[in-house]
Amino acid sequence: MVVSWQQVFLVAILISKARSFTIDQVTDPIQHAEGPFWHAETEELYFVDTFKSTVYRWSYKNKKTQSYHLENHKSVGVIIPIKNKKDQFIVAADRDICKLYWPASDNNTEAKLEHLASVDKDKPANQFNDGKADSNGRLWLGTLTRNKDLSVAPEGGSLYSISGPKDIHEKAKPLSISNGLDWSNDENKLYHIDSETRKVAEYDFNKETGDIHNKKIIFDLRDHPSLEGIPDGMVADEDGNLWVALHGGSAIIKIDPNTGNLLETIKMPAKYCTSLVFGGTDLATIFVTTSRLKVNEKELSQTPSAGSVFAITNLGVKGRKLHEAVI
Repeated sequence: MVVSWQQVFLVAILISKARSFTIDQVTDPIQHAEGPFWHAETEELYFVDTFKSTVYRWSYKNKKTQSYHLENHKSVGVIIPIKNKKDQFIVAADRDICKLYWPASDNNTEAKLEHLASVDKDKPANQFNDGKADSNGRLWLGTLTRNKDLSVAPEGGSLYSISGPKDIHEKAKPLSISNGLDWSNDENKLYHIDSETRKVAEYDFNKETGDIHNKKIIFDLRDHPSLEGIPDGMVADEDGNLWVALHGGSAIIKIDPNTGNLLETIKMPAKYCTSLVFGGTDLATIFVTTSRLKVNEKELSQTPSAGSVFAITNLGVKGRKLHEAVI
């Protein structure tokens, strides 16, 4: 049975804003949970276990979890539903972009994976890491170079936009760990993280063409010595502020992309927070994925729920509906 951290739930008080929120564990731990996507119509949360090459879906209604293992892949980065295609998804695994046909739980049909395209064909050690779809259904997926010990080689990755199997464009390079991304409310800005730099970058974004230019740094974690780890996954809220998971920092943070100010820090019951997404019936819950891949025995005894997905409620903020893929 899934229980909340320390067998009940963690209540954190935000003294500065005189309000409280709760952090609850909603799934069992896995090795390295990543890439969450909230599907508003079905009220399901999708996420992956990166190095176990497995995708998951968790039902908000019945709290049940299903999984599908990608047998011929070593890693999986993200899973994104395809617009107007029930139970069809884009999965970015290794260097491959695939279509997953994943039947509903009451359907006995077997799941099927179809290869669509590949990137970084001259870099066999590369893999997809994180990504999203923009409002036109274009995929934005980033890569990195993975060493045999799972460490990351510097400047081996890129950020791609993908409109179809033969419509793939490299948008930014070189990147070490292409990671979290999202857009401003007016879609004139693309925000992107290269984790190794510990910075959040902003690009001018053309919604129609998908062009990005005029890169500038809007937040540097090195300016906040009290914060540990590196910035990982990222999501924007309805006010246009950015929420960032700190991998190795036991926290998620909220930043204002217009001023670069750190607005809020929420400590988490897991050292390695990997990503986050707004969900729930009113998009007022933040689901945070975490990892236990690098957790030592002492840390695991202190945070036994590391690797779980956590739900943060009563934050007083709502998110935006994520876009589905059109491909």
